[in-house]
Amino acid sequence: MKDMNFKILIPAYNSERYIGDLFHKFAEMDLLCKVVVVDDGSKDNTVKICNDNEVTLISYKKNGGKGYALKQGFKYMIENNIEFFLTIDSDLQHDVKFIPEFIIKYHDTNADIIVGDRLGNTTTMPIERVFSNRTTSFIVSQLAKCKIPDSQSGYRLIKTEVVKNIELESDKFEMESEILIKAGRKGYRIESIPISALYEGAHSSISVFRDTVRFIRLVFRSIFVKK
Repeated sequence: MKDMNFKILIPAYNSERYIGDLFHKFAEMDLLCKVVVVDDGSKDNTVKICNDNEVTLISYKKNGGKGYALKQGFKYMIENNIEFFLTIDSDLQHDVKFIPEFIIKYHDTNADIIVGDRLGNTTTMPIERVFSNRTTSFIVSQLAKCKIPDSQSGYRLIKTEVVKNIELESDKFEMESEILIKAGRKGYRIESIPISALYEGAHSSISVFRDTVRFIRLVFRSIFVKK
């Protein structure tokens, strides 16, 4: 894997509690050299931990939101001619052991996007998140015109060609739904693989009310603006 033309993209905001342990896991897999962190205006020691581990770091002072951070990472992938990249959250919810499975699926199917599906086993997922994820995944699947079992999963493999050829407007969490909708409508192939997720001790940055409103706005834009 180390010799392949891919990167691991991690959006991070005040992630000092977890990100050092995440880097350790990548080092054990000899993949620390693949890591690109976009620091979204952290006020803690996130930047220092990234620099101490000598990972590629994109950092800016003002918090722009997860979608904004991801888009800065997308620009890096395009500018550096990266073939594909994996997006992984910084809070240890995504188990790095699945990275080889994403890559195997990529080579077997030549998919443009592969989404980690956590909904096959929801025993560790809070019940309210199971309900919201199934509901939003159904809506996103209808708008994208392809079945996406877990559209809210941030653990993904994405061909750089995809983010180069679609225009993304959102800067917050709803951007992860937007990219699936627009990629699906453009005919890009979207596949999924089963993964597990860990929730113990992890803190979600999602604001239920604000992000629900943003998702609804995205749905309306997607219905009435066909692009």
